[in-house]
Amino acid sequence: MPDTSLLSLILTLRPLAAAKDLNALGRASHALLLDAVRWSDPALAEELHTGDGLRPFTASDLIGYSRRRGLNPGQMYTLRFTALTEPVARALAAAAREGPLRVGASLNLDGTALRIESISNRGAWIADRSEVYDPQSAIGDPKSEIQHSWAAATTYEALSAPWLLGRAQPESRLTLCFASPTTFKSAGRHVPVPLPGLVFGSLLERWNAFAPVALPAEVRRYADECLALSAYRLRTRMVQVKDGGLRPGAVGQARYVAISYDRYWLSLINLLADFALFAGVGAGTTMGLGRVRRLDQGE
Repeated sequence: MPDTSLLSLILTLRPLAAAKDLNALGRASHALLLDAVRWSDPALAEELHTGDGLRPFTASDLIGYSRRRGLNPGQMYTLRFTALTEPVARALAAAAREGPLRVGASLNLDGTALRIESISNRGAWIADRSEVYDPQSAIGDPKSEIQHSWAAATTYEALSAPWLLGRAQPESRLTLCFASPTTFKSAGRHVPVPLPGLVFGSLLERWNAFAPVALPAEVRRYADECLALSAYRLRTRMVQVKDGGLRPGAVGQARYVAISYDRYWLSLINLLADFALFAGVGAGTTMGLGRVRRLDQGE
């Protein structure tokens, strides 16, 4: 079975001029990702653009930007792209090594130019004959790369091994960070609350869409019936949608606890919590929403 790869790529950017009133940065970031993939693999880019169903990638908005303060050439900002399949990971890594996402290149985001100052290097991709990830390798010039808590690269097999092979004791408590507005589509409505069934149901759907081995559908029921939202620091952030309206999403942190401990099901819950770093959670993850990762104890 061919390996399927997971990549979270962080670009640190500096604006070339001040700017205000930028709009639809999530959609602009989405378009940049497709352009980067198109540079490496035009057929794949067309498939990602026109395909139905879940997309095997996420794209953040411009992290650090606020409409009130505008863009400041003296400040750094970041973009984050993730890949959920090997072809997308390979295309993004190639674009970061020597294509439009390389260090020193300029990006156009909603009509504004930003220079790529550095690229994350935690678990960077190397395209050698073995076609594997090397956590110690670098995409570009090591002097221009940074470590970043949202950057990572691995495989589905490596991510799942500690949990599916029983090497790790599953935690009955875990905390997720919702770094960009997170909302869910449920029963025809948008729900801006990260309830356990919605969060882990979303992650399960993405895992089963792209992973080489599917997880049982009952994971969603376990999350819904046996996990509780035990503590949270959440606030509502309104997101502008393309029809000009506003939609609420949750940002902050939420802690989940198992009210019925079962090692097997909790192992799958912990695996999906790790997967959140790459997959995102909820609706709109390809346009800046649902940027989520698990927090270690003490964070």
